[in-house]
Amino acid sequence: MMGGEGVWTGVPQIIAAALGGLLVRQLSKSRIERFFPIVALAGVVSICGSAGFYVRLPASIWAEVTLSTVAPLAFMLFGATLLCGLAIVQEMKRQEVTQQNTVFRAVIEALPDCLNAKDRDGRFIVANPATAALMGTDVASVVGKTDADFYGPDTAEIFRKPELQVLLTGEPITVEQRFVRRDGNETWLSTLKAPLFDDQGHLTGIVTHNREITERKKLEQELQASRLRLDDAIESMVDGIAMFDIDGVLVFHNRRFQLLFPMTADVRVPGNCMRTIVQTSLERGEQAAPKSEFENVVERTADILLKEGERLMRLSEGRAISAKTTRTADGGSMIVFSDVTEHRAREEQLQQLNEKLSLLASTDSLTGLTNRRAFDVALSKVAQPGRQVSLLMIDVDRFKSFNDGYGHPEGDECLRKVADRLSGIFSSISGSVVTRYGGEEFVITLPGMDVDQAHSSGVIACSSIRDMEIPHEYCDTGIVTVSIGVASTSSGRVAPLLKAADAALYAAKAAGRNCVRVHQDDRAQKLA
Repeated sequence: MMGGEGVWTGVPQIIAAALGGLLVRQLSKSRIERFFPIVALAGVVSICGSAGFYVRLPASIWAEVTLSTVAPLAFMLFGATLLCGLAIVQEMKRQEVTQQNTVFRAVIEALPDCLNAKDRDGRFIVANPATAALMGTDVASVVGKTDADFYGPDTAEIFRKPELQVLLTGEPITVEQRFVRRDGNETWLSTLKAPLFDDQGHLTGIVTHNREITERKKLEQELQASRLRLDDAIESMVDGIAMFDIDGVLVFHNRRFQLLFPMTADVRVPGNCMRTIVQTSLERGEQAAPKSEFENVVERTADILLKEGERLMRLSEGRAISAKTTRTADGGSMIVFSDVTEHRAREEQLQQLNEKLSLLASTDSLTGLTNRRAFDVALSKVAQPGRQVSLLMIDVDRFKSFNDGYGHPEGDECLRKVADRLSGIFSSISGSVVTRYGGEEFVITLPGMDVDQAHSSGVIACSSIRDMEIPHEYCDTGIVTVSIGVASTSSGRVAPLLKAADAALYAAKAAGRNCVRVHQDDRAQKLA
């Protein structure tokens, strides 16, 4: 029979040892490579490998067999299993470390950043390809060398200085390093230098991680240059600029902003809110402060200034400041303050000049009365359908003779006196307009008067001029008199009204002058 009698003993022992090993693995949570599970496994194998003797042999010889066979065999099984287990565990650990090293090396070599280690003297122990590429060579040429073998003394000193600091303090540091490569290109690195310790805790070298930040530094430099240009532009502005956050707190301003408000420049600084600035301005008299409801005015003024729009501020010393507010993307406010004092003064002067020009354009230069152009405009406004309007057309009698006899200066003075008297007579009549129509002719516009009222006004005017007793020796009366024609309409038609008044004036002259006549159609219509 194959195996003989030992088969029935050995096979169960092998099975028992295998099952015992599985039990030990389960109890050790599959971490069989630890020392104590291996000892337990060796014990299980020695017991299982020797227990079969007690099954197959009679009990009478167990003592003899134990000393002569079982004990040495169990000890040998225990020792062999322990040694084999430890050898297997050591090999497993070696393979694991080898695998880890392979992974770590693959990771390090795949890094786009420079990663290397140096000894205390600055010699490279290990370096990845990125480190070698930075130096313009290969990895094999880097190991055992120092930075001085690849760069000039100044650049090598730049790299060595932080390493000496780490060796002195034992603490990692991060620095930015600028140097010139061997090809002449300026390069910036963000460098981490960390201490390298051995198993006993002794500092044996430096681990370096470099990340190239050349492009970032160029962008930062360009941004800084742009900011400087922007700051220069803002500071050179003739306008003041102030930016407030969403809570109304001042966060930025240029110098001009404070110069525009010298009385409150000390509070117009970042950190102060608009309400504080407005309140101080009112308290110090920079702006006119109300006698009552001061708090409400402060709140209202601050709120208005922070809202989008344009406002005009009048300062106590007479300056005018324009405040134009726009909302920012973050909910704050940007206000542009402009000194518009001179601009406003020019605007007021221009307005006064325009008013003067407008007055000159509508005023007779000799008498100061409304001129013909302004009369046409005024009459077209009041002559509306359904609205009664009357005209007195007045002519100074025998004025040509007066002018020829006394001279033009006296003639002009005569017209001024007549104009003044007519202005005085009709100044109390609402809406009336006294006009020098041309030469020695005057027209009185009387809105709302019918023909009889206008006739009565004409009689008064004719009598008043006569009562002035201005000498006129070239006239039958011996004094200056006037002839007046009266016309009225409610049709809104201007041309027929003027024609009727002129016809009535002709009738007054035909009647001997120094009298008032009404246009016959108007009289007939009134009497009908």
